[in-house]
Amino acid sequence: MLNFISTPIGNLNDISLRAIDVIRSSDYLYAEDTRNVKKLLNFINISIKCRSLHEHNEDRVSHEIIKHIKNQKIISIVSDAGTPAISDPGYRLIKLCSKLGIEYTLIPGPSSVISALIMSGLPTDKFSFYGFIPRKLSEQEKFIENLKNEEKTSIFFESSKRIENTLNNLSKWIEPDRNISICKEMTKIHEKVIREKMSNILDSIHKNKINLKGEIVIVIEGNLKNKINLQIDAKIKREFLTKLSAADASKLIASITGENKRDIYKKLIEK
Repeated sequence: MLNFISTPIGNLNDISLRAIDVIRSSDYLYAEDTRNVKKLLNFINISIKCRSLHEHNEDRVSHEIIKHIKNQKIISIVSDAGTPAISDPGYRLIKLCSKLGIEYTLIPGPSSVISALIMSGLPTDKFSFYGFIPRKLSEQEKFIENLKNEEKTSIFFESSKRIENTLNNLSKWIEPDRNISICKEMTKIHEKVIREKMSNILDSIHKNKINLKGEIVIVIEGNLKNKINLQIDAKIKREFLTKLSAADASKLIASITGENKRDIYKKLIEK
């Protein structure tokens, strides 16, 4: 049997009784960082050796785990914090199990994504989770440009070392009156949620009014402005391209409609 087990995102008291029972009954336990899991095992007073499962060995270890399962062993995958396979190792193993028809289950529990969504005070009926924001500036700018027109609440992770630069980049694309929440150190002693307009939160950071240390989840309000759905037919394309280049025309149309200028550019240059 294969179990994926959610673990506390900060407060060890959030571990579920079911999770403890399953860990105790496991023959093998795997985690990305065995040192973090050791703290949890000491807390719940369970002595079991924990093996590594991370992005660099997931393919090899996944096949190792499959062999154990076929030998009737009970295997458990635990996250360092939160739910496995959510910006954590586990998906490749899940995909392999699905392909081989091997059953697995999730022992549910804490999730920083859901916690941040609730704590943010922003709409919870529709949301998108993006994992960690790209590190490369070019990839990050493309990501943020797409985020500009996202109508659902958006959630993503960022490190405390990079968050100020990320917020500065966000401010170039996101409207200054768009609401944003920074959720830090959730469930821990120094838990704090900063809820502000984009323009205000940057001002507070620049004046050193906000401490950005700790584990951080960013939640951004969706674009609530009505977009104009412009159908670019042959006539509209001809009218724009006789007066402007495709690049300038796509920029102008994007500013009017709120559509992604790259998508508009592709439509304009289509034969």
